[in-house]
Amino acid sequence: MIGEIGRVDDVERGVSSLAAPEGGGWRRWLDAHTNHELGVGAPRGGWRDPPSRAAMDALLGELGQPQRRYSTILVAGTNGKTTAARAASALLRAVGLRVGTYTSPHLHRLNERIVVDDVSIPDQVLAGLCARIAAVETKTSVTLSWFEIVTAAAMMWFACQEVDFAVIEVGLGGEHDATAAATPALVAFTNVDLDHTEVFGATRPQVASAEATIVTAGHGLVLGEPDPSLRNAFVRRQPYPLWVRGVDFGVSERTSTPEGQVITLETPAGVYRDVPVTLRGPQHAENMSLALMVAECAARPVADPLVRQALSALRSPGRAELVCSKPAVLLDGAHNPAGARALAVTLGESFPVDRRAFVVGISVDKPAAEIVTALEVRPHDVVVCCAADSSRAMAAADLAAIVRAVVPSAVVEVARSVRDGVCRAIAARHRPELVVVTGSLYVVGQARDLFRGLLDPGLW
Repeated sequence: MIGEIGRVDDVERGVSSLAAPEGGGWRRWLDAHTNHELGVGAPRGGWRDPPSRAAMDALLGELGQPQRRYSTILVAGTNGKTTAARAASALLRAVGLRVGTYTSPHLHRLNERIVVDDVSIPDQVLAGLCARIAAVETKTSVTLSWFEIVTAAAMMWFACQEVDFAVIEVGLGGEHDATAAATPALVAFTNVDLDHTEVFGATRPQVASAEATIVTAGHGLVLGEPDPSLRNAFVRRQPYPLWVRGVDFGVSERTSTPEGQVITLETPAGVYRDVPVTLRGPQHAENMSLALMVAECAARPVADPLVRQALSALRSPGRAELVCSKPAVLLDGAHNPAGARALAVTLGESFPVDRRAFVVGISVDKPAAEIVTALEVRPHDVVVCCAADSSRAMAAADLAAIVRAVVPSAVVEVARSVRDGVCRAIAARHRPELVVVTGSLYVVGQARDLFRGLLDPGLW
């Protein structure tokens, strides 16, 4: 075993082997590994065949099992994982606990993924953690992916920081996901819908069965998917206790407001009335209810004033995020049909305007026609098609052809880049009252860069 990470000093001593004078050596080393998120070094739609968590388990063993030094909460499901994870972390911090949060993907910087008490991991520390992992890779000849390395770095940093809880968003999901190596004390499932069908299957029951494998018998499960027909896939895993949205917890009232929405949440501990949140749409109200149930299960009931304080201050960049008011510019990373349907509901509820423009970029492995249909693009809406700076991005011209086939009456344009797409949409001839950037979190991240000067620095 290559020594355990016990203190920050241990991390910093490992930096020199990877940190080049300009500080980029560790990044080049990391980026040389297979990155399934960006499609770098991996066949399209391809993961390890057969799927295996052996490399991650071996890595953590060599690192001294850092994930065993705190309690882990895994947040899984098709959509809403990042927001639910952030909300759960905020509620746990509100009751005085030290919390590490791991989410993916990032919008701007890798460091966003690894956070302790709302502070992102510093570059120098991340370099040191990568140095430790590189030493294991050299010693054991284990083949690691980019995501496995970053996940292990997060687990090590949380151990160094002596967190009480780590709230960890799963990657792809299922028992072979790198995050499942943490052996969670509690799993939270946001919802079940179609995504990554090449891995999980083409029906919701197939997806439920595949993703439920991350649940551990005898450990708690907070299930946000209310469909009774899918519940048995989770019950078969024998979680205990089991809490289900719509049965044990949920949203009993919800009112849209110009600032977001006001929601009433119910859990076994009580009713939390008229809680203001800035996140828009029913899907985010459901995420808040899931997060509150998670906090109650993992720690203890959260007093009403603390719930209000934590959830009213919560932000989730790139998720129904308003970044400009005139015209209104909304960023939402909806990247599958279910996410697009939720966005369409949010637009109708929070932005009932006539003149709209969409900036859309979609990954080549996603069902673009279904996503465009789910967005409910109206006749004479402007749709500007673009491609993110990613090898997985669908060519803008190919996407435009799909949009024209789905919505023949829409005004469709092709942009050279995400930046060009946003500029074209804002300057569209019909002067849109609302510009919506969506289809991919990578598109959203690149668009968000354009509005840096308008956003609170704390949201960067």
